[in-house]
Amino acid sequence: MTHRRHLAIRALACLGLAAAGFTGLELGMRMAADVAGIWGIVAASVLFPATIAGAPLLALTWGQWVPAVVVYGGGLAGGVLYARREEGECGPGSSTS
Repeated sequence: MTHRRHLAIRALACLGLAAAGFTGLELGMRMAADVAGIWGIVAASVLFPATIAGAPLLALTWGQWVPAVVVYGGGLAGGVLYARREEGECGPGSSTS
């Protein structure tokens, strides 16, 4: 693969991961604000990894499946693209034939 193609795949993977992370954080912040007000936002900010991971599950239990698909699907797709990009690289000394 060419260098530009590697760069495009990496950029797409990073965009997918960033979109999934920001969506999960935003969803968690909104849920925390609805439940506990300003102190919920403070707690969600401090515990942001748990907020990103747990908020879509809570939304899923409330019958809203779209946030779970966006967060977990975006994270999975970005991770697979990033891993695929790493797998396809040729190291120094490796031949293509």
